[in-house]
Amino acid sequence: MPHDYHLRQIAPAQAELGESPVWDALNGLLYFVDITQGQIKALTPQARLSTVYQSTARIGALALSDHGNLVFTENSRVCMLDTKTGTISSHSPAVKEATSYRFNDGACDPQGRFVTGLMDEARSGKTGALYRYGGELQAQQIHAGMSLPNGLTWSVDGKTLFFVDSVACSIFAADYSWANDELTTVSLFAQTPVELGRPDGIALDQAGGLWVCQFNGVCLLHYDNKGQLIDRVAMPVPRPTSCCFGGPDLDTLFITTARFAMTAAELERYPQAGNVYAIHPKVGGLARHLFKEVATELD
Repeated sequence: MPHDYHLRQIAPAQAELGESPVWDALNGLLYFVDITQGQIKALTPQARLSTVYQSTARIGALALSDHGNLVFTENSRVCMLDTKTGTISSHSPAVKEATSYRFNDGACDPQGRFVTGLMDEARSGKTGALYRYGGELQAQQIHAGMSLPNGLTWSVDGKTLFFVDSVACSIFAADYSWANDELTTVSLFAQTPVELGRPDGIALDQAGGLWVCQFNGVCLLHYDNKGQLIDRVAMPVPRPTSCCFGGPDLDTLFITTARFAMTAAELERYPQAGNVYAIHPKVGGLARHLFKEVATELD
């Protein structure tokens, strides 16, 4: 019997390009970004939506720090947002001066470092790469040769990094450790069906199963820990973008979506595109790793 995931809309965000949801367990907040609008949003359990930071740049991804602040990307640099003052407390240099490049999705590794993927919106081929940032916000490239880096997450034991290349319709798995300066033994974990759009953001459940949002695929896919497709959840909008587990028991999968580049006819058909949704999978998720801060000053 198919599982009833109790799909529901939880916020009429109307995001142009909603992405990178992050659950703040301490404050009961769901953070997410609107990339093209340059916004970091916060959603309360009462569905009150606010903008906690507005930028003139594209904000690609964010994560929580061990001090309750936010690490996030702004074009091709990484910044720290002081959540008490709403201001940037430190930032890295840009890794690319070309304006078509920006960081896309990102997450923190088990050691508290932020890993994020650089992409070229001009579609210059396999010029995308994964970068890692420690508390000093110094860039270290750990993987290259990607077309469109996207969702990232770690296995339950932290020894495997799963990451997406959207153009390749592929989810990869790589050995991951503190000592490695670059990814080793990268292998294909799953090839997503090309007729179901492109894989975007991902989240891992407690059984090692991987959930992936299918941009332009009108669905979420669920893979088991061996990379076998075991379920497909239909969405009421065509462009689910990213997902994360949250709620008091980490039993809710929050899903961001996008209105980006949809035609007037498509928006008329899907007026709820860009809103935030939630489902309740049979197996709950894992808490995301926190960014380990160090004392830094604004450049």
